[in-house]
Amino acid sequence: MEMCKACKADGRCLSKVNLFKEIGVDESKSIYLSANQKDYEKGASIFFIGDFIDKIIIVRYGKIKTSIYDEDGRENIRKIYVEGDIIGEDSIFLDKYFESNAVAIEKTGICQIDKATLRSILVKDHNFSLNMIKALSKKVYETEKLLEILSIRDAYTRLAAFLAYRARIIKDDTINLNQETIGQTINMSRETVSRKLAQLEEDGYIENQAYKKIKIKNLPGLINLSIF
Repeated sequence: MEMCKACKADGRCLSKVNLFKEIGVDESKSIYLSANQKDYEKGASIFFIGDFIDKIIIVRYGKIKTSIYDEDGRENIRKIYVEGDIIGEDSIFLDKYFESNAVAIEKTGICQIDKATLRSILVKDHNFSLNMIKALSKKVYETEKLLEILSIRDAYTRLAAFLAYRARIIKDDTINLNQETIGQTINMSRETVSRKLAQLEEDGYIENQAYKKIKIKNLPGLINLSIF
């Protein structure tokens, strides 16, 4: 099996994932050889509810939205994945099926890693196994925090909590998400997001730099606002 072009290039996608940075050369080579590169246009489906998870997905670039639909056809977004994020790592030792649909919300590239390859590395590499446990623990933590945010009734506070959460997760003071995506993620209309962003900017917490670029100016203040 030939290594994909993205993995051959400098700054290869898998080297951006913390989980794969500390493993040995032989194991790293096995992962790169098992990688299958795919690219999607905006709006393209990546997987559907009920699809069997036989590979781990790593986002090379772009953004992926996972969501489900309720009985009335309304979309509920589960999560937005960005460059370096992993999808399906909690299924490595389990036979699982996707519980949501995934769509590229902009031009996106992924690498798919064979689960059998990861399983063999986990069995023989103690440090890699610990890193995997840490990654899964982080994912559980992020899910719990997002559920806490969704439980906040006040729109201003909920948006402040989400922006603080997002900034800490991506470890950056610039959030590159448009108002529609933010609204879908925290169950808020785009119009309400727009109004509350303007209010947060007026209050000195953020700066709306562009259509989908929000700079956090006062992260401690946002955290205190949201109390989470």
